[in-house]
Amino acid sequence: MFNQEVDLSLTTPVIRDEDAVFPGENWFFYWKTSASLWRSKFESMTATNKLLVPINWAFHSETGDSYDFAQEKPETDLKKLVTIAEELGKQLIFLVPMSPCPYLPNGGLPSLLARTPMVDSMGKVKAFVDQDGTLNKMYSFFDPRVYRAYGKFTAALGQYFSQNGISSDVWGMDCGQVSLDGFQSTVKDHSVIFEQGFSRFLAAKKEEGEFATADGVMTPDQEHKLSQEFLEVIRSIYAESCEQGLSGNWEGMVRVGFIGGSDDDFFRRLNAKDRISTYTYDLLECLSLNALPASLLIPGRLKKGILGRMFQQLVSNSFFEFLFSENSYEGEEVVQFQPKRFFEVYDLSADIPPDTVGWADLGLWDYLQKYYSWCYSDQGDNEFVWREEADMDKVFFFHGISLNQKLFHNILKTFMSGGKVILNRSGLSKDFQKKLEAFFLENDLQVEKIKFTTTIYNASLGEGRFLIFEGDPLLDFDEKKVLEFWHKILGTFKTNHLMVLPPEGVQVAWRMRACNTNELSFEEIRRMDFFNPSSYKKKMRFQIPENFRLLKVVDEDKVTFHHGQRDVEIEFLPEGSLSLDFGVFS
Repeated sequence: MFNQEVDLSLTTPVIRDEDAVFPGENWFFYWKTSASLWRSKFESMTATNKLLVPINWAFHSETGDSYDFAQEKPETDLKKLVTIAEELGKQLIFLVPMSPCPYLPNGGLPSLLARTPMVDSMGKVKAFVDQDGTLNKMYSFFDPRVYRAYGKFTAALGQYFSQNGISSDVWGMDCGQVSLDGFQSTVKDHSVIFEQGFSRFLAAKKEEGEFATADGVMTPDQEHKLSQEFLEVIRSIYAESCEQGLSGNWEGMVRVGFIGGSDDDFFRRLNAKDRISTYTYDLLECLSLNALPASLLIPGRLKKGILGRMFQQLVSNSFFEFLFSENSYEGEEVVQFQPKRFFEVYDLSADIPPDTVGWADLGLWDYLQKYYSWCYSDQGDNEFVWREEADMDKVFFFHGISLNQKLFHNILKTFMSGGKVILNRSGLSKDFQKKLEAFFLENDLQVEKIKFTTTIYNASLGEGRFLIFEGDPLLDFDEKKVLEFWHKILGTFKTNHLMVLPPEGVQVAWRMRACNTNELSFEEIRRMDFFNPSSYKKKMRFQIPENFRLLKVVDEDKVTFHHGQRDVEIEFLPEGSLSLDFGVFS
């Protein structure tokens, strides 16, 4: 992203008016254009009636003590912004950053509060390069002066919304990017101010008697667990400030993954060696992590091809509505596709030592990516909450080592409600082992013991399945054997999936929607999206199962498509893509 035409700058860039809108992703930056042009900007955004409007704290307050809501700069008049949008039939969704913003100088902090640069675990100052090649240095959100000022700002913003009758939804935005460890929030810090706060946190723990060792020295595992607890304490301060200050408009928190924000991306951009295939992969990874992908850091020239089409089709026309709409349907006709997910995977809890065996070590992610093409939700260390209205057709994965009393009861509720549960028994405490045995005995459930690569226990109750296995023995087998294990195990859940193995470089995603009144012979409609972000021609063939019926071909671009009654053949040119709609029945 850095080339001969782009200069790396440490100063605030000259704003170009066209940077105010990102029409392919529904974003609008109100501070990047004159208020007199807001109406014309909205009128030009015809592809959607919903727009994301992130709040720029520093634009409303240079000092962090006083606030400008149209008193000085007309571009801070959010009431006028909402009024114009409503007159044009647009719905604004406000996002309040709860972590440093990669696309803003100082991470979005008012200049007087930007005092302590954030650093990563290697001691490097954290910074991001925006679409103009400007370097935005991040500053710590662990500074007490920052979170105290943040609480005052969100209270003032909430009061402004209330006094001006602004009823628009407000979400907290957790900024981050994709990494090998999943979604990484930009709030994570290893700076001096973090260490000082962590030391005070430990001192308070010792005084309360919650932390003590015989020699007074923490083990690495103890330090990791307590640092995660401290991180969550600070995160909760920002979340509570938003919820309390903006209670009349508050909807919750949403993750936003900034494509092109990783360290590897940073250095590739320095050398003008952008990898579109990396960006498209990260987009799909964001979707599996329930994070809204955003390309706000990527120059527009790179979004005119396949990357732009992927954002338009998978994000703007699908995932965006999935996140921000209570109802994805309009009238009687069903038009909105949502991500198709067979599996919901919960990995190790945040306080578990990082070298503990997780799903990646057990080969699960490799299998799901190869055979189920992003048809899963990676919940990471999120807390699992049982909901009566949850989709019980999905398969839920859990680690026994992460089990606590609340999670244990929620897992049992899921199973007894017809849900499918897979539990890695390795690391499960003896107490919970006894509780599981007692549960099966009390409910008179037959538990089948199977030896296949490892020891497996299987129980059924109505539509519910509970499969327990010993995960650690899988570490002793090669990749082929592990893939065979998952293929055999997951094949017993009858997911009714069309498995397609694309050639290297071609990426596949699945979406689904309910049937409309003309499609009642099917259980659901599924859309298979193909993308070739590589610079090579690719060919592929696959068979259509008996219970899948090809309905139509859409969004063809740089491809040749042929099909018979049951076979499909596709030839992709570089950056070629297309989508296939199938009617699915049992």
